[in-house]
Amino acid sequence: MCGVDQLVLLMRTAKDDATVREPLRRLLALDDAARVKAIERWVRDGVAAGSSVELMSAIAWLTDDDIARQAKELLDQQ
Repeated sequence: MCGVDQLVLLMRTAKDDATVREPLRRLLALDDAARVKAIERWVRDGVAAGSSVELMSAIAWLTDDDIARQAKELLDQQ
């Protein structure tokens, strides 16, 4: 599965699962610079902790401002 597919899966999961949705909402509510910094830290810590590379790749897509804006809009429809 490629990174875009992982991002789609992450967003589908977030729409259905509050334990995924709420942390993403908090992340996406940050201003752009703070969001990018938080994602970089989250991915770095996740990789170090042995988290799924696919999950970390999906989260890393959210450093893109347009993708983050679209993801926020999607989650705000809940």
